[in-house]
Amino acid sequence: MRRPRVDVDLRPYYRGEESGHGTKSLVVLHETVSRNYVGLWDIKNPAAYLDSKGYEIHGIVDMEGNSAWCYDPTAIYDHAASGTGRVNTRSIGFELVSEVPLEPDKAKRKAMWDPTGPRRKQLDTVAGWIAWLHVEGHVPLGFSRADRPGVTTHWNVSRTYLGGAGHWDCWPVHYAGGHFPALYVVAKARQLVIAGETE
Repeated sequence: MRRPRVDVDLRPYYRGEESGHGTKSLVVLHETVSRNYVGLWDIKNPAAYLDSKGYEIHGIVDMEGNSAWCYDPTAIYDHAASGTGRVNTRSIGFELVSEVPLEPDKAKRKAMWDPTGPRRKQLDTVAGWIAWLHVEGHVPLGFSRADRPGVTTHWNVSRTYLGGAGHWDCWPVHYAGGHFPALYVVAKARQLVIAGETE
C-alpha cells in the first residue's frame, strides 16, 4: 500500500524535539481549532504554532486533503495531555485543520463534519494515513477509548484519563453531544486496506 502524498515536511519544525522513540499502537485524532484556507498555510501555521508552544504532531491534514508528515512514526511527540496512560509514548498524532469547535451550536458542528459534505476529502485522507500505518504495523483498525490499541480522539483521551476534563476536539459523534465521525474514519481505513490502496 502506498503512503498518502506529503505536501508539507514537518521535520524542519520538530526535528530533534522528540523525547525518544517507541512502538506505536494508537492513533490520536485532534482538531487544530483554526480556519481552513486554500493552499498550505492552514497546515504550516498550526505546525509553527505547536512548535512555538513546545508541542509536536506526526501529521496534519486540511480540508482539501493536503497532508503534512514527520517521516518518523516512532517519534514520541507531546501532542496529548501528559500523564494520561503514556498516550504520547504509544501514539501517533494527527491534527485535522478545523474551525468546527468554534461553532457553538452542537447540531451545526455535527453537520460541518458530515462525511457526505465538503470535509469528505479530509476524512478520507486521514483514513488513508491510518490504513497505511496499519499496513506498516503501527496500529490496529478499530476504535479505541484510548486505553487500548486502535484509533481514538483527543476527546477520548481526556475522558478516559482526565475524567472528562480538558480537551474535547474530535468529540466522536457516536457519543452524546459529539460531532466528529470517528467510526466513519475507521471504517474507511478498513475499506482502503481491503482495497490495497490509499486515495
